[in-house]
Amino acid sequence: MKSLLRLTLSVLIISLVACSILQREGRYFSHPSTISKVDAIGSIPVRISLEQNWTDQTRMDFWFTSQGSRIIPYSWFMWLEQADSRALFRDAGHMEQLRYLPVASSAVNPAGLPIGFALDTDTQTGDAWLGLTCAACHTNQLDYQGTKILIEGAPTLANFVLFYQRLVNALTVTGKDDAKFERFAKRVLASDYSAESAAELRNSVLQISLAVAQRQLVNALPATYPADFTSYARLDAFGNIQNAASAFALHDLTNRNPPTAPVSYPFLWGTHQSDVVQWNASAPNTPIVGPLVRNIGEVVGVFGDLSITEAPWWQRVLGKKNSYSSTVKMLGLGHLEAWVKDLRSPQWPQQYLPGIDATKAAQGSVIYQQQCASCHQVITRSDEGQDYIAVKTPLIEVGTDPAMAWNAAHHKANTLILEGTKKDIIVGDKFSVQAPAIELAVNGVVGLVLKNPGEALKAGLIPEEHGKRSLLADELSSIEDYLQVNLAAREKLTVATKAASLLSESELHGLVYKARPLNGIWATAPYLHNGSVPNLWELLQLPEERIAEFWVGSREFDPVRVGYRVDQGLSKFRVRDDGGEVTPGNSNLGHRYGTELSDQQKWSLIEYMKTL
Repeated sequence: MKSLLRLTLSVLIISLVACSILQREGRYFSHPSTISKVDAIGSIPVRISLEQNWTDQTRMDFWFTSQGSRIIPYSWFMWLEQADSRALFRDAGHMEQLRYLPVASSAVNPAGLPIGFALDTDTQTGDAWLGLTCAACHTNQLDYQGTKILIEGAPTLANFVLFYQRLVNALTVTGKDDAKFERFAKRVLASDYSAESAAELRNSVLQISLAVAQRQLVNALPATYPADFTSYARLDAFGNIQNAASAFALHDLTNRNPPTAPVSYPFLWGTHQSDVVQWNASAPNTPIVGPLVRNIGEVVGVFGDLSITEAPWWQRVLGKKNSYSSTVKMLGLGHLEAWVKDLRSPQWPQQYLPGIDATKAAQGSVIYQQQCASCHQVITRSDEGQDYIAVKTPLIEVGTDPAMAWNAAHHKANTLILEGTKKDIIVGDKFSVQAPAIELAVNGVVGLVLKNPGEALKAGLIPEEHGKRSLLADELSSIEDYLQVNLAAREKLTVATKAASLLSESELHGLVYKARPLNGIWATAPYLHNGSVPNLWELLQLPEERIAEFWVGSREFDPVRVGYRVDQGLSKFRVRDDGGEVTPGNSNLGHRYGTELSDQQKWSLIEYMKTL
């Protein structure tokens, strides 16, 4: 089986090289100047927006500013049909079924695509690409009795794996089916259509189909996992980022780890203000470089095309061994981070949801101070823009599913071309034959920052211009200085994690999960980092008594239990497998805080959390 996988991946690598050559030649027939605004296909929902410190223009900018992600040519996505019908892939009903958020066409969204599906222009070829931006994964809609409420920065309910699987299938069928391809080609090529151009386009479609399929293969789960393991409202983004570096950037698609630890998409408000990010608190948020490095890593995980190759001979003479390239757009990331910095948590909208019982909430506030505040600090709305230090709770104490933290510590990969070089380029020990997979991603991100230091510094300063800069930002002058501070902070955070990686699988010492302030928590179901608990009421039940099977994908809000309806949806979340064993990554155990309260106390606590 392993030899077959290596053979398959080798074939796909050849295809990827061919695809890269084709891209440089600029033969995608999808230049921005040729893309006309078209109406969105299907019905676009009317949504209510809440006050979250953003203007309408900021919303639109956040939704559609490219961060350099590229999946397929933009015009292809405009006219691609679904694999099993003549309906277009971008049809609003289809995208809503995948739980993305269709919106109307506009100058920045010419094809009427969902929120976060952005147009990116290749500065070398002029080609227009479709990519994802932050908003695709961090914007959500909840419904209540016919009212649709849009929450900026909230975790999406989308099923990315299903979206990508259908995209791969649609491209494959389009390339193989004569009638389907003919319809596609005439729409894409328009007045440039000819037998010759159509043949060239078809060859491009076949090659791109292989290129997108190889990503699907690299991030495939072991056969022992159920097909809907990742499903709606969660994704192993951390695992995808690791593979983007170890497999794609280093050009060996067998150099991978299966992404077996899907987690809920985190909410964005408060992200810029926290001292650390990631569920396992592994990335420092130091000024200037911290947010930039975090965001570059995110783009690398969502089609940022990171590549690490041997440097040209004249650079090797000067001591530079490797060269780094990517489609990441750092200035776009700077603006996106600035908008996130301004974002505030949504307040419970009493004009659309049942009103809050003030007396019960007051009782709950006292309980919260006793049961919750030591980990989940209370931050007043007027202070949401202030920096805070997140609590890092030891995994052996909180007792929740260990898969995410464990994978981050234990996933290893071959270093290949990086062997013998400093792991952080400017500092650190030299890579041996193998290294933690995430260190390869960090190396790639550092390489991109150092490749364009002026642009990186400019991008890092954009969020700082929205407020008073820190003393650190005033004292340091170069991007290298900021990198040194960030890398030192990262090393300090990962000392315990590295120690944990040497322990046996029964040992979880040194691993932590991050506990955030709970502002706006009412709008962020499902709960626990892996989305294994559907609502706040279930979270307050004894772990062994929580429901172990429920529907996911429903937008219909339950304002009493605070979460989404669990009796309807698009897929079932199951804690246990058919044999009754907890599926690794799906455990709903742990987090026993507040579970010994009386029912009356629990309802009061929930009522208070609605006010946060």
